[in-house]
Amino acid sequence: MFLDTQSVILHVAAPVLLMIAMGAFLRRIQLINDDFILVSSRFVFKVSMPVLFFFGMLGNNLNGLISVNLAAYFIAAILLTFLMTWWLAIKLNIPERQRGVFVQIAFRGNCGVFSVALVVNMFGQEGVALGGVMSGLSVLLFNVLAEVILTRYSHGKLQLVPVLKSLFKNSLILGIVLGVLANLISLKLPAFIMKTGLLVGGLSLPLALICIGGSLVTSGFTLPKHFSMAILSKVAISPMLFTSLAYVLGFSQKELLFLFVFLAAPTAASAYVTAVAKGDDGKSTANAIATTTLVSSVVIVVCAPIIIRVTGG
Repeated sequence: MFLDTQSVILHVAAPVLLMIAMGAFLRRIQLINDDFILVSSRFVFKVSMPVLFFFGMLGNNLNGLISVNLAAYFIAAILLTFLMTWWLAIKLNIPERQRGVFVQIAFRGNCGVFSVALVVNMFGQEGVALGGVMSGLSVLLFNVLAEVILTRYSHGKLQLVPVLKSLFKNSLILGIVLGVLANLISLKLPAFIMKTGLLVGGLSLPLALICIGGSLVTSGFTLPKHFSMAILSKVAISPMLFTSLAYVLGFSQKELLFLFVFLAAPTAASAYVTAVAKGDDGKSTANAIATTTLVSSVVIVVCAPIIIRVTGG
């Protein structure tokens, strides 16, 4: 068994949760404020995390890093979660003006920060590289599917071309793609650049987690009726269902952990930006982000050791 339950709780999950708690505490005592959170979050997504992914791709052997089966299964799990929660929104008779927000809360996860932080603690640099690939896949899907569902219920015109253009400008995707290309051509960078890159990339996870914690303090936890089902789908039903099915299909312990951690990620902060841009319920989206962050943390800490125990050997 390459991991045990104690190491997952003490050395993987605990540091992530403590950093989030630190962010909440610092915001509570006003050592950091909303401006700090806004600027720091922008720095993480546009500079630090793309650098982290670039050097993660550059410094790893990409041959066999992620199997085609794992990538295809991960994509299928996201698509099926999207379709199932859309069906659920209709069956629950959720008002049409709230259906797009409901579905987005239920399928769009914070894979790029929350999940990557956990897998990096689990697997080190290999976690950075594989986490980068899975984050890239999820970013592509999340943005396209969010555009589809929010446009459907905002009675606007579906415009996938601008979404696809924005993806090509997405800093995280650029960092991943450039890192892969640099790896393929065996790019050699001077030691001082490598060191600088590692330092800048190393800022990503602690700074992002502090921002997550700080944002929780100013978020509410009140949600419209039935939205608890969206949260339950996001952090429990979907990850448990598809991880269990993956176990039956014969995926390895490492692959099962990656799938669960990425599928159980809390609702992404970008969901708020997209909802507001479409004129949808931004407040409910923000509250759902806060709620799923807390619930997802508990679910992952409880379930990851179970996965290890069941698949151990």
